Amino acid sequence: MEFNDNKPIYRQIVDYAFNRIIEGAWPPGEKIPSVRELAADLGVNTRTVLKAMEDLQDADVIEPRRGMGFILADDASDKVTGARRREFFDVTLPALAEEMQRLGITPDELFNHPIFNTCYNG
Repeated sequence: MEFNDNKPIYRQIVDYAFNRIIEGAWPPGEKIPSVRELAADLGVNTRTVLKAMEDLQDADVIEPRRGMGFILADDASDKVTGARRREFFDVTLPALAEEMQRLGITPDELFNHPIFNTCYNG
């Protein structure tokens, strides 16, 4: 995984976990990779992964199980989708609207762009 400088690494690991959950790679009720496995796979310190796991646990996305590690909550997908939607509306969309205004891009111009035809009609 390539990390960027715009966000702390542990938050990028949370995003990685969110993606794995949304994609269905980590099924509800199943054990997720251990802190050590993730640290090795991602090439980061175990403490960094542990911080990400704490965030996921605080969000009730994962649950610790003694002797097993972390288990994905049954409703993790709904929680992750909700969190991603809130982030989109609170952070991404305002930044997009600001950039559109700076560049003089209208909503019609945006929605008539081929990317929308590909995403919503393909």
